[in-house]
Amino acid sequence: MQEKHYKMLLGVAGLGFLVGLWGLGNVIFLGKRAVAYGSYITWGLEVAVYLFFLGLTAGAFLITILTYVFRLKVFAPIGPLSAFTVLVAITCEVIIISLDLGHPFRVFQFLLSPNFSSMMAWMILFTMAMMAIYALECFFLLRETIIEWSQDAQRPGHKIYRLLALGKYEYTEADRQRDHDRVRLLSIISLPVGLLFYGTNGAIFAVLLNRPIWNTMTPLLFVMTALLSGGALITFLAYIFQSEEEIVHTLGHVIRFILVVFLLLELLQIFVGYWSGFLPTVTSLNLILFGPYWWVFWLVHLGLGSFVPLYLLVSRHEDSRTVAWACFLIVITFIAVRLNFLIPDQAVYKLEGLQNAFFDKRLSMSYVPNLNEWLVSIWVISLGLLTFLLGTRWLPVIPAGKGEEEHV
Repeated sequence: MQEKHYKMLLGVAGLGFLVGLWGLGNVIFLGKRAVAYGSYITWGLEVAVYLFFLGLTAGAFLITILTYVFRLKVFAPIGPLSAFTVLVAITCEVIIISLDLGHPFRVFQFLLSPNFSSMMAWMILFTMAMMAIYALECFFLLRETIIEWSQDAQRPGHKIYRLLALGKYEYTEADRQRDHDRVRLLSIISLPVGLLFYGTNGAIFAVLLNRPIWNTMTPLLFVMTALLSGGALITFLAYIFQSEEEIVHTLGHVIRFILVVFLLLELLQIFVGYWSGFLPTVTSLNLILFGPYWWVFWLVHLGLGSFVPLYLLVSRHEDSRTVAWACFLIVITFIAVRLNFLIPDQAVYKLEGLQNAFFDKRLSMSYVPNLNEWLVSIWVISLGLLTFLLGTRWLPVIPAGKGEEEHV
């Protein structure tokens, strides 16, 4: 990535971070009074952003598994970048869902007094486990270069690298082998932990019996959507930062296949929902397809986020630049998928006449994220982008000599 584009992205992320501080302050001091959802629609934009980051981890998680568990050398050049991407995305997940609780420190209650009969307790447990695993994995993957940089007095920040080196001044072949074994062990452990991590997130929605769309194909769709958005992200990053055309072409074929399967599953879910004739399901589907925000599904999700990328991935699959931009379109429009999944199934009265029983602005089925929710989401996204950009510059997540040329 060229310096001018790097600085431009850094500036955008910095501006978003500063602007979003207003929303962050409102959440800290006002809690749930700062959001637009209420008693019927209890999960809004911030949960959708959480699901968005959840999906972004999956592609990078898969790459680390293929690289360090199954030892596919083709993905080795992007192994450290993938591990770092997982760590940043999971950190953003934890931040946004903590803020959505109404009090950012309430998450510690789950850790100090967990209720293991609650699916949410298991979700938080596996989230913390994934963060710990990938923090250690990043450390062992990057330690050799960090130690090398710590001994270079001419390198900016070399004293910080000395702290990160934990007092170690040299890196031997024996150290390299031990760290390689540690990374492989951590990756092996992360395989079942990661599957349970994604599974519990999907199960939280699937076990809610009064949400007919959620408790149908949610676990399977969660896996497919996560692989699609996360795989698209890592494909785009591999092109931008490392110029790995072979990897981009390989992943492009995989993303095209996953996109087709996802669209077929989505079509099947809609077909079965309408065929069942179950009124809450049909009403929810009508809101998605023909409601006030029909354009989110038809134009943003299907048009810009599915059919355009699919056309590019089919017609110009040998052009790594085109593949990268197709994947970029999938990533930036995927928030529409999360919103379409999350909001409509809550915006349907599950008891006939309930709308006439009580009246309050918090009992409305009409939900539009307010400015504060957007600001908080912008702040978390900007924080993640800042962390990622600074990490690629100040941490050795990209092999030396890679990513120097600009292709976009």
